[in-house]
Amino acid sequence: MINIDSLHKSFGALQVLRGVSLHVEKGSVTCLVGPSGSGKSTLLRCINLLEIPDAGHVRLGARGFNFGAGDRPLSDRELAAYRADTGMVFQHFNLFPHMTVLGNVVEGLVTVKRMKAAQAHQIGRAQLERVGLSGKEAEHPVRLSGGQKQRVAIARALAMNPEVLLLDEITSALDPELVDDVLAVIRRLAHDGMTMILVTHEMAFARNVCDQVLFMADGVVVEEGTAEQVFDAPRMQRTQQFLARYSRTALPVRRG
Repeated sequence: MINIDSLHKSFGALQVLRGVSLHVEKGSVTCLVGPSGSGKSTLLRCINLLEIPDAGHVRLGARGFNFGAGDRPLSDRELAAYRADTGMVFQHFNLFPHMTVLGNVVEGLVTVKRMKAAQAHQIGRAQLERVGLSGKEAEHPVRLSGGQKQRVAIARALAMNPEVLLLDEITSALDPELVDDVLAVIRRLAHDGMTMILVTHEMAFARNVCDQVLFMADGVVVEEGTAEQVFDAPRMQRTQQFLARYSRTALPVRRG
């Protein structure tokens, strides 16, 4: 489904990604964990090509691109076609304040996919129901809680029918009591077979939901494996040090 090979990305003299590779199976959930500044969010943005890698290879389904010296820049058409298969949800919701909830969800369908309004609204309502927000279609974002705004952002991404959903710290800006509702949506999507890559600091959630976990530090993948392998028996000392701050009771047994 997704293949990332030897990805490099620098911002000036700061080398953020140093040869990162990643393979994601269709229908799986992959979690990227690690300390702040380890390159997790940059990797997610490179997968979506919001940031163009300096070197390496990115493939999503049938579309693949090489980056590095001598490789031609991608055209706007190529970037748009590629991004149409990826849904990105950010830490901050990025909703249009002047639009209703339904208007936010259907905007991409109408302006990007040139879909008729009636069909777009039907899809938008279905996705809002999917994230537990039926009845909120006519509200404006200012009247929603942070958790509700984030669920609107997820519905907006899902409405475009992406091949993969990329989620960048989607609960870190929320009050603690609002986190569970958002994570419940992700659990349902995982159960439905949605391919997802998440950057998260919710270790219990990652332990319980993710099929594959990558621990990143200093721009490299230090350790990767199943959730059980990484959380229960980490091999690398750097991983052990990072996970030591989370008590055993915070990492429940994975449910099937």
